[in-house]
Amino acid sequence: MPKAIRIAAILLLVLAVLLAILAFGIGRRTTSSPEVTVKAEPAAGLPKRVVVVTTKALPAGQPITAADLSTTELQVAPSEGFPSIADVVGRVPSSDIAAGGMVARAQLLQGIAAGIKPGERAVAIPVDELAGVSNRIAPGDFVDVFMSLQAPSDAGAQRDNPQARLLLSRLRVLGYGAEDVGTQQAAAQAESETAAGQPEPGSRAETIASRSNNSSASGGTNGNAAPPRSAILAVPVQDAGRLLLAAHSGKLFLALRNPGDTALADASIFVAPAPVLPLRRDLDAMDAEAAARPENQAYAGISLAALAGESEGRTARPTAPAIATPVRPRTPRAASRQGIEIIRGTTPSNRLSSP
Repeated sequence: MPKAIRIAAILLLVLAVLLAILAFGIGRRTTSSPEVTVKAEPAAGLPKRVVVVTTKALPAGQPITAADLSTTELQVAPSEGFPSIADVVGRVPSSDIAAGGMVARAQLLQGIAAGIKPGERAVAIPVDELAGVSNRIAPGDFVDVFMSLQAPSDAGAQRDNPQARLLLSRLRVLGYGAEDVGTQQAAAQAESETAAGQPEPGSRAETIASRSNNSSASGGTNGNAAPPRSAILAVPVQDAGRLLLAAHSGKLFLALRNPGDTALADASIFVAPAPVLPLRRDLDAMDAEAAARPENQAYAGISLAALAGESEGRTARPTAPAIATPVRPRTPRAASRQGIEIIRGTTPSNRLSSP
């Protein structure tokens, strides 16, 4: 009997251990369940508000039009979605957006890429206090780019031929130093959200808001910040090579201009520089027209001699077939009145004419 009692005691002990483990697991699940309930309560208590939704699937990289959007009422946080269709039209999705879904800020292209128009490229150039208008340039401004260049001299000749001229007109500034158009938009969003409440946790607006608060608390960082060393400009693709070559071989200066001043230099009245890659001689009219596209002009390139206006670079760039300009008919000049010429003496100055 003592042996049977020992076996029974061991079995009871094992059963007790199993029951203890089971009770501990049930207790953990019971303790964690209120957290899930608490997280679900705020979403259920949000009031409905008007937000922008899609009427069809939107592919990434294609600008959004007003026909792609509609509005509806959803229970979302104030920092989520867009209240007006005008806030979304023209924006570009960074990823595919399903039909009928709410348009979120995280689904749209942000930063510098959102400010580049079709046919433009974002190009960074070096700047300093002198080249950057004493660092008074801000993202969103319009500038003219002037070039100071030491023109290449002839082989064996020891002569200097420096030049300074306007290189490109009215380029948009996408970024200057550490600031860009994306940070400005996020800062404006942070200010509006701070006025209405708190920025969405983890959003770029919250990061900008916290950065601004830290700067204000420390008395500002402008005095201790490193001076800007680069500017990002929106450049037509056919002019990007000219800008990069001038930055590499010379010195660039930015001239700040009024946004309402739309005057541009007329390059058509000057001889165009020759490209690095010449055109084939067997091009038909369609190929010649394609050669005039900005992308093909950028691919053809430009040399330093052509950029400097040397004589060997003064030939036509790839352009479409020239259209004959009609000759303006000249108005016949009225015949001069005939008269009798009287010559007195031998000097021509004494000639008189009488009818």
